[in-house]
Amino acid sequence: MKRLLSCRGVSVIALLVFTSMSGQAEVFFGNLHSHTAISDGSSNPRTAYRHARDTAGLDVLAITEHNHAAAPSRLQAEPELYNGSQSSSLISQARRFTRDNRFVALYGQEFSSIGSGNHANVLDVDDVIETTHVPNGRWDRLLNEWLAVRRDSQGQPPIVLLNHPAQSSSPNDREYGIDDFPDSESWRTALDKHAQLINIINGPSHGGSSPGRPSESEFLRYLNLGLHVGPTADQDNHRRDWGSAAETRTGIIAESLTKPAIMDALRNRRVYATQDRNLRLVATINDAQIGTIFTGADVPVQGTELDIAVEISDDDEPNATYVIDVFSDVIGGPQRADIIAQFTELDSGEEIGNGSHELPGITYEGGRQYLFLRVTQSDPDRSHFDRAWLAPVWFEPNTLVPSPAGPVLTLEVNLETERARITNTGSDAVDLEGWELVSTRGDQRFVFNDPLQLAPGRSVTVVSGPNASDDPPNIVFWTESFIWRNAGDPGELRNPDGVLIAQTE
Repeated sequence: MKRLLSCRGVSVIALLVFTSMSGQAEVFFGNLHSHTAISDGSSNPRTAYRHARDTAGLDVLAITEHNHAAAPSRLQAEPELYNGSQSSSLISQARRFTRDNRFVALYGQEFSSIGSGNHANVLDVDDVIETTHVPNGRWDRLLNEWLAVRRDSQGQPPIVLLNHPAQSSSPNDREYGIDDFPDSESWRTALDKHAQLINIINGPSHGGSSPGRPSESEFLRYLNLGLHVGPTADQDNHRRDWGSAAETRTGIIAESLTKPAIMDALRNRRVYATQDRNLRLVATINDAQIGTIFTGADVPVQGTELDIAVEISDDDEPNATYVIDVFSDVIGGPQRADIIAQFTELDSGEEIGNGSHELPGITYEGGRQYLFLRVTQSDPDRSHFDRAWLAPVWFEPNTLVPSPAGPVLTLEVNLETERARITNTGSDAVDLEGWELVSTRGDQRFVFNDPLQLAPGRSVTVVSGPNASDDPPNIVFWTESFIWRNAGDPGELRNPDGVLIAQTE
């Protein structure tokens, strides 16, 4: 993509009002990763929630205890500490401290260990992730089996936050369970189905007074792989400093400070990671909030200029100025996202300050493009600068969204290798018997004549060409003839009733 630098022409606009069907959006500040003595932290949930609310001034705190004994953690031997009916249990205290328009207390578990694929927080599930069912580090069991049959307090699939991706002792060939899957695509599909968030600022954790370096490069890497995740900044508190260990926060854009509204915001990635404790940012792209995935008719025509607006406010830094970088790329591209535009001043030549602004000149370039904003704050009264990373928006022109009751499948075709991969991204298994794969240029059709159960998160690849092989259920032979080697040959996947479920360009 074209790289632009030092763009001018940022316009000041009227105060942005971001609304949904049920009300106006606001910014709340949270910490989605912390511990107590139930695992390897300090004190108890009651003390932690009170400190976060009254001392740190947070709106949201999630206590996420380690689920496995080696952490150490007491959850396996004493699950009642997590979900017991007594008033001191974690869930009981979370319910006690959650009060509309005052504070939202979340609970959850930190799954796995650094050496077994890194950590992830599973939020708002009442059951302990028992190691007898999901052994430590078995991400395939967690993603494809345990999470598939669990729901959170809102009746929705649990929210998953991928923790500290910059850990050097968790190599890329193991991180988040890639080694537990037969191939990288089935791993990516399973992970993308469940993970909505990724922690790009972490700590101070066990000690020190500063969080670790921002994991911007890792964030870019996972976006390039195709994960649809929003960035968070969490403290991983193990001491009696829940929310007060650093200035970092996760900004949550929600309709209200209620648990349903906060959970809905997290589920839909309406978040940003900030190094400033009260920097409020709200941005829209084509009138949709950050975290949105544009599909079908909502994807603009290639070459269309995007309507990007951002509102910035910081109550205790009224003289702060800002640089706004726009990052963009396409999923799976040869390089990771880079800065395509940098806005440094207004139309008047003045530096960008607090207020509402439009960012002109950014276009949709086609394909599976995504983009996000990084805001850098400087203040003449302070010696350092702070940054914030906002969740992306994604444009998915090849993705059709079936009705919630129907199967959720995707189709990807590699024209050169003659491989068409069908992936089940839904929560239920699908029998492909009677389904039809169509190469629309030439109307060539492949019908699944035999039963083939495609489990959630699993893929089947239909191969063609002289080197095609047959190895069901993962690889299915079509023909020795070339099917897809027409430039831009579109593909379709239709169910036994002929209904179009997925397509490629």
